[in-house]
Amino acid sequence: MIRAMPDRTEENARIQQQIVEGDLRMSAQIARIEWMIEKDYDPAEARKLLRHMEAILDLWRIRRQLILDALARS
Repeated sequence: MIRAMPDRTEENARIQQQIVEGDLRMSAQIARIEWMIEKDYDPAEARKLLRHMEAILDLWRIRRQLILDALARS
Protein backbone atom coordinates (compact mmCIF):
# COMPACT_ATOMS: atom_id res chain seq x y z
CA MET A 1 0.00 0.00 0.00
CA ILE A 2 1.36 3.41 -0.93
CA ARG A 3 1.16 5.95 1.86
CA ALA A 4 0.61 9.60 1.13
CA MET A 5 3.28 12.06 2.20
CA PRO A 6 2.21 13.75 5.41
CA ASP A 7 1.21 17.37 5.15
CA ARG A 8 4.11 19.57 6.24
CA THR A 9 2.04 21.37 8.85
CA GLU A 10 0.98 18.01 10.29
CA GLU A 11 4.57 16.80 10.25
CA ASN A 12 5.69 20.00 11.94
CA ALA A 13 3.05 19.56 14.65
CA ARG A 14 4.19 15.96 15.21
CA ILE A 15 7.82 17.02 15.47
CA GLN A 16 6.90 19.86 17.82
CA GLN A 17 5.15 17.33 20.06
CA GLN A 18 8.25 15.11 20.00
CA ILE A 19 10.38 18.10 20.98
CA VAL A 20 8.08 18.90 23.93
CA GLU A 21 8.12 15.26 25.05
CA GLY A 22 11.89 15.12 24.60
CA ASP A 23 12.34 18.25 26.71
CA LEU A 24 10.28 16.63 29.47
CA ARG A 25 12.36 13.46 29.28
CA MET A 26 15.55 15.50 29.45
CA SER A 27 14.27 17.32 32.54
CA ALA A 28 13.53 13.97 34.16
CA GLN A 29 17.00 12.72 33.22
CA ILE A 30 18.65 15.80 34.72
CA ALA A 31 16.68 15.25 37.93
CA ARG A 32 17.77 11.59 37.89
CA ILE A 33 21.42 12.62 37.52
CA GLU A 34 21.11 15.09 40.40
CA TRP A 35 19.55 12.35 42.53
CA MET A 36 22.36 9.96 41.61
CA ILE A 37 24.98 12.52 42.61
CA GLU A 38 23.16 13.16 45.88
CA LYS A 39 23.12 9.42 46.62
CA ASP A 40 26.80 9.12 45.63
CA TYR A 41 26.06 6.92 42.60
CA ASP A 42 28.14 7.16 39.45
CA PRO A 43 26.10 9.23 36.96
CA ALA A 44 28.42 8.61 33.99
CA GLU A 45 25.98 6.45 32.03
CA ALA A 46 23.05 8.72 32.88
CA ARG A 47 25.04 11.69 31.58
CA LYS A 48 25.89 9.76 28.43
CA LEU A 49 22.18 9.10 27.87
CA LEU A 50 21.45 12.80 28.44
CA ARG A 51 23.98 13.75 25.73
CA HIS A 52 22.28 11.34 23.31
CA MET A 53 18.89 12.83 24.17
CA GLU A 54 20.27 16.32 23.53
CA ALA A 55 21.63 15.22 20.13
CA ILE A 56 18.27 13.76 19.13
CA LEU A 57 16.46 16.92 20.19
CA ASP A 58 18.91 18.99 18.15
CA LEU A 59 18.07 16.89 15.09
CA TRP A 60 14.33 17.31 15.68
CA ARG A 61 14.79 21.07 15.99
CA ILE A 62 16.74 21.16 12.74
CA ARG A 63 14.04 19.10 11.03
CA ARG A 64 11.35 21.44 12.36
CA GLN A 65 13.26 24.46 11.03
CA LEU A 66 13.63 22.84 7.60
CA ILE A 67 9.88 22.28 7.49
CA LEU A 68 9.17 25.86 8.58
CA ASP A 69 11.54 27.14 5.91
CA ALA A 70 9.79 25.01 3.28
CA LEU A 71 6.39 26.27 4.41
CA ALA A 72 7.60 29.87 4.21
CA ARG A 73 8.76 29.33 0.63
CA SER A 74 5.44 27.86 -0.50
